[in-house]
Amino acid sequence: MHRRIRRTFVISGVVASLLAGVLSIRFAADMTAAAAPPPAPPISMEALRSSLAAEQARSTSLQVQLDDLFAVTDELTAALTSTEGEVKVDGLTAKQLRERLTAADAKLRTVNRLFKEAQRRLTALGATAPTLPPTKPASGAGAGGSGSSSAATPAPMTPPTAFTLSLGLTSGGVLATWTTCSAGGFDSYALVRSTDSEVHYPPEDGDTLVARIMNSGTTSKVVAAPSGARWYRLYCLVTTNGETRTAASTSTGRINVP
Repeated sequence: MHRRIRRTFVISGVVASLLAGVLSIRFAADMTAAAAPPPAPPISMEALRSSLAAEQARSTSLQVQLDDLFAVTDELTAALTSTEGEVKVDGLTAKQLRERLTAADAKLRTVNRLFKEAQRRLTALGATAPTLPPTKPASGAGAGGSGSSSAATPAPMTPPTAFTLSLGLTSGGVLATWTTCSAGGFDSYALVRSTDSEVHYPPEDGDTLVARIMNSGTTSKVVAAPSGARWYRLYCLVTTNGETRTAASTSTGRINVP
């Protein structure tokens, strides 16, 4: 009797344990299914091909944009390199540029002052120009009466000779010939050579004073010259009130030395 009761309890305990295990497994499965993400919908091959083609097109567009950016970067680098080279060649700072502008402004003021002085002197010369006396009519002698009279025509004035410069090649270099400068108070001729068409006296950048001729009657000069194209200009200098200034200058001439 006791054995049957014990066996019944044991079987009941085993069955209860199995039921509890089954219920635990089922509950765990339900919880896992609830926590799992929803299944992804199926994707067709056509959709995959379309997505891949879109990504490839986007990649190609990005590559083109990157190439453009690289090209712009190369251009900026080249521009910066060129600018750096120009700065190294010129060697000009902002201060030096301001000094050059100041010097140019001073020269412009000097030219303006000389121009006004020339106008004043021309006005003074015109006011004090000598007046020719009127020509008396010539009377002719005649047997029967008085002769007719007519006013004499004044002789025409000879215009001044233009101040010009001519250039030629010779065995010694460049032969410069010019006309005589008729300005009063002659001081000298100044022959200036330049590497460009802007020729100045006093010489500036690129200008070189190659000859100073003190005799007003001298009208030619041979100067040694480097090969290549060069520009020349002759200045007639005069001295008035202890100041030497430019009275006249020729036009700029160009010559190519082989």
